[in-house]
Amino acid sequence: MSINVICASGNIGKDAEQRWTQNQKCIASFSLPVRQGYGERKKTSWVKCMLFGAKAEKLPQYLTKGTKVTVTGEFVMEEWTDQSGGKRSQPVIIVMDIDFGSSGNKQAAQQQSEPEFDSTIPF
Repeated sequence: MSINVICASGNIGKDAEQRWTQNQKCIASFSLPVRQGYGERKKTSWVKCMLFGAKAEKLPQYLTKGTKVTVTGEFVMEEWTDQSGGKRSQPVIIVMDIDFGSSGNKQAAQQQSEPEFDSTIPF
């Protein structure tokens, strides 16, 4: 058996972006910093976080630059070919649960706990 769950916490790097597919499905994304290493080898990488459906429609107004969040979700490597033909990849968290930190918007935290943000909504 294999389990694919990742948890990341940090301050959002820039306001969430929201878009709609041709099938009118909502997708929202934002990035979180992930730090690794220590001393001179300390490094920060940015991980793209993606929300779908009802969460993507309602939460972006609260997902603004500097907001502290903790996300839990599925880890995937998004892969594509760029315009020059090179292979590219980016780590992505498909967000299942999101928790706003103490410095985050209290109203957002209250909204997040309402049934319409139930983590059982299929992605």
